[in-house]
Amino acid sequence: MNRQQIRTALLILSFLLMSVTFVYISPYIMMTGLTSGVIAAGLIFWIIAFLLTLIIGRVFCGYLCPMGAEQEIIDKALKIPLRTVPHLRYLKYLLAIFWVGGAVFLAAAAGTLVLNPFFGIGSGLPPWQAGAYLFLYAMTIGVFVLVLLLGRRGMCNYLCPMSVVFIAITKLKNALKIPSLHLVAEPEECIRCKKCTASCPMSLPVQEMAGVKEMQNPECILCGNCVDACPKNVIRFAWRWNR
Repeated sequence: MNRQQIRTALLILSFLLMSVTFVYISPYIMMTGLTSGVIAAGLIFWIIAFLLTLIIGRVFCGYLCPMGAEQEIIDKALKIPLRTVPHLRYLKYLLAIFWVGGAVFLAAAAGTLVLNPFFGIGSGLPPWQAGAYLFLYAMTIGVFVLVLLLGRRGMCNYLCPMSVVFIAITKLKNALKIPSLHLVAEPEECIRCKKCTASCPMSLPVQEMAGVKEMQNPECILCGNCVDACPKNVIRFAWRWNR
């Protein structure tokens, strides 16, 4: 299997397992846990995911996010391009303030926090809180509608609050040139076929980015589509930075 086949398999598996794994990464469970003074699995997961971004960039978004998986599955089926909506990107920053700010506020208000990775999971059937199920179903349907309205990875581009934190950490690691996974380009061999741009699930202008050797767009999820699509191997992954 090549890289994109492995990536597709991981995304499909992530989406299929979402009914099981969602409670462990759910922002809803994270927030309800903090309301009760509990550090739930969701908070632990997101802290680890954000810290790993300093080393591997937004790989979670490109390879493991179940909501990202749903969007790419729909995109492959319907082939809807990203629809540019002026100023709508600011909405995800407002949502990030709500989620992140809300988490910080609830943690501070609770004072003493108790670690309980199994918070929100009951002993009977169904094992989750009813609110968690409703949140999951609403998100799944909402993501589908968003792709129809906004196109390719519409939620990631316009509404995902967690992506804002990933973007902030990515900008930090790129600015400090922390040894980490990133893309580099040697445009001398570029034939301007724009296959890299066409393959980008985030609808980034990859060919233009490669042309000026500026591949560090914080919206990049390091999926490697552009690397694998380029017939001249202009774009590649790297760990060390050229200073």
